[in-house]
Amino acid sequence: MNKNKEEIRRTMRKLNQTMRNVDHGAEDMATVTALLNASIFHKSDRIFAFMPLFSEVDITPVLQAALKTKRLALPRSNGDDTLTFIEVNNLDELMPGRFGILEPGADVEIQPTPDSLIIVPALAYTPKRVRLGRGKGFYDRYLERFPDPTSIGVCRTWQLIEELPVSVYDRQVDSLLCNGTWY
Repeated sequence: MNKNKEEIRRTMRKLNQTMRNVDHGAEDMATVTALLNASIFHKSDRIFAFMPLFSEVDITPVLQAALKTKRLALPRSNGDDTLTFIEVNNLDELMPGRFGILEPGADVEIQPTPDSLIIVPALAYTPKRVRLGRGKGFYDRYLERFPDPTSIGVCRTWQLIEELPVSVYDRQVDSLLCNGTWY
């Protein structure tokens, strides 16, 4: 591995901009369908997810399905660079947060149980489920704090790269879903 994480992040951010106007609908739907049909989704008691940015898999149908049958929690960024997951009852209640990402405004924090599912975004993943986040360590710290729930990464095919440098702080996800394919 010749590039460090910051170089790869810069490359992925440029690629995000390049891919901004590409229609990812079929690829995103393949991932969403695979996730909604997965036994781990049906068996989970709570879904911890995220509101997708333009560069992330549009998991909105997963969020809507979770609202109907499960407890759904979405992250809120705290001032100390940690995440708090807040229970959400309606996606229309979300407001732009600290980084301009839609977040819950309510204060009903819920924590995952061993039967929960955490869906994790990233700038990039490897087929071995190594994740490259945006650089603040939010999800690494959260996954370290709550290692028992199943974590699933989601990405698009152009975000799947062969190799990433790994530090002692990095947390892999349990499974990765890309274009409907499980890793």
